[in-house]
Amino acid sequence: MTTPDYSLYLVTDSGLLPDGRSLVEQVEAAIDGGVTMVQLREKTLATNKFIQLGRELHEVTSRRKVPLLINDRVDVALAVGCEGVHIGWDDCDYATARRLLGHEKLIGISVSNEEQARQAAEAEPDYIGVGPVFATATKPNHNPPIGPSGLRSLLEYIHTLGDWGRDVPAVCIGGINPKNVEEVCKEAKTLKPLSGVAVVSAIMAAPAPKLVCRQFHQLLSFNKMRAESPPPDYTPSVAKKTLQPNATKPELHALFAEIFANVRETKPMVHHITNNVVKNFSANICLAVGASPIMSEEIEETAELAAINGALVLNMGTATAAARPLFLEAIRTNNKHSNPIVFDPVGAGATALRRTTARLVLEAGHIDVIKGNEGEIRTLFGEAVSMRGVDSLDTSDAPLAKAVIVRDLARRHNNIVVMTGPTDFVSDGILTYALTDGSRSQALVTGTGCSLGTVIAAAVAANRDAKLAAVLAAINVYNYAARCATDRPGSWVAQFVDTLWSLTSNGEMAGDEILRAGYPKMERLEFE
Repeated sequence: MTTPDYSLYLVTDSGLLPDGRSLVEQVEAAIDGGVTMVQLREKTLATNKFIQLGRELHEVTSRRKVPLLINDRVDVALAVGCEGVHIGWDDCDYATARRLLGHEKLIGISVSNEEQARQAAEAEPDYIGVGPVFATATKPNHNPPIGPSGLRSLLEYIHTLGDWGRDVPAVCIGGINPKNVEEVCKEAKTLKPLSGVAVVSAIMAAPAPKLVCRQFHQLLSFNKMRAESPPPDYTPSVAKKTLQPNATKPELHALFAEIFANVRETKPMVHHITNNVVKNFSANICLAVGASPIMSEEIEETAELAAINGALVLNMGTATAAARPLFLEAIRTNNKHSNPIVFDPVGAGATALRRTTARLVLEAGHIDVIKGNEGEIRTLFGEAVSMRGVDSLDTSDAPLAKAVIVRDLARRHNNIVVMTGPTDFVSDGILTYALTDGSRSQALVTGTGCSLGTVIAAAVAANRDAKLAAVLAAINVYNYAARCATDRPGSWVAQFVDTLWSLTSNGEMAGDEILRAGYPKMERLEFE
């Protein structure tokens, strides 16, 4: 048998068919639209009728060279003579199915959690169906939906299960439709890629299944191209040249000066949904770098503010369960306009409420930059972290170990991750940097970490084609301004804001003085 194509996997349900359409007709039209594999799932048919339907359908799929699998029923698959079966954990066990079907037939297994993944790894089926991603009425007794982030986490776990886990094709299933397939595929990007999506109602209930399947193929092809395309910082540009390993400090300095010149020129609006403690400080910092702040927690305003095409800072400092609809709507509206979103998961590891809110935020849409201290970033990475309020957790881990967490979290979410601390770590999943500038007063003044998110948002909003460079510019300038101010916390605040304004809005950053002061203090990290 040739290598199967799992990219658009149709699971049938005759109860969803449009009036006047037979199951065979619906499936044939779907194959015309690009379905690459079919699973016949009919839970209520008598055995003889199931076999008859399977044979009729197999005539069509065989002619079109599309594999046909039978759901659950090994006996029906043998009678039909099709290409294999898909089984669950309440059906015929894998060993029996393999013994009856032989090694030339395909056998797939459903996987909904890590325990099932471990059992599947022991059996080594030909492929796995992972999910359900979303709740679906087509299988009312299904396992709890795992969501896009749960899909991603489960794929990551499967990737650790030896050679089989790395190589086995994985197809996601559960509520997949043209409206969510791109987001699901994007959020599921890990070292263990999806091999396809399994679809039921979106195709089986469609009056024009051929057109729906073509739409799926267009969306899946676009997603594949986007996954394989290098991020913006690697297009032929100044950013690409500057971010190479041999970039000199003068080259970085020139690029960072250009980035803040763009901020001054465009004056992007930065919408803050932030904690009450830092609103005034963040607004002043935003103005100091040449951007325009607005603080709004009215859900009715999110769409209008997003339409201005600025940036969103989503800070979880005073998170409540009642604020979650606001967070999710702000993400949705800003994603719609492709506005950069900076998420600060303040205190994410401190309470169950904050951990849940952070998870919901990351599941709601695309976040461009995640910025947090070590405890917060480790929590998002999935580690059990005990935080004292919002205070940072500073472990004794080697710097490279922290950098690996930052890099891997960025790969998981297809974005940029910043871990702040005595040494800041920044990664887009490909390039990873350690930044060592700053002042001890940053740990003594409330709001300095939160307001860094403001500067990052302004820089990225004005330099959307070079997001990683913009993030690095924001942190380097912010930390240099902090170093230049006095060490006395009270007077430090005023001097810090003045210095930040002088460097960015007043254009002094373009001079050579800061180069003589050792700016920028950063190095690219290499991993084995």
